[in-house]
Amino acid sequence: MKLTGKAQEKFEEWLFEQPKFYCQEHLKHQWLSEFYSLPDSMQWGIYQDWADSMGFDLCVFWDERYDENDNSKFELFWSVSKIDMIGWDGYCKTRQEARDAAIEKLNQIINEQ
Repeated sequence: MKLTGKAQEKFEEWLFEQPKFYCQEHLKHQWLSEFYSLPDSMQWGIYQDWADSMGFDLCVFWDERYDENDNSKFELFWSVSKIDMIGWDGYCKTRQEARDAAIEKLNQIINEQ
C-alpha cells in the first residue's frame, strides 16, 4: 500500500502541513521511512484523512452478495468516490486487499489529474 508519483508527492506535502506531523526539514526523510514501515492498517487511517482533505471518500466494508443460485456470501467492498466524479469500486476477499485496491485506485486518479 504505497502511493507513487504525483500522488505520493501530494500526500507527503499534505502530511507535513498537519500540526501533528510537523518536523524539521532534515528529519523528514527519517520520519517518512518510519511512516512507510508502519503496518498498512495504521497507514490506512492517515490515507483516509488525506483523501478526505481532497474531497475523496475511501470506504471499505463487509457486504453481502448473492451468486446466480441465490447463495449468500460476504465479501469486503471497497470504493473511492468524489462528489463531482463517478465512483469506483470492487470486491475483495480480505480487508487488506480491499484497502490496497482503494489506495491503488486513489493513486491512479491523483496521478492522472
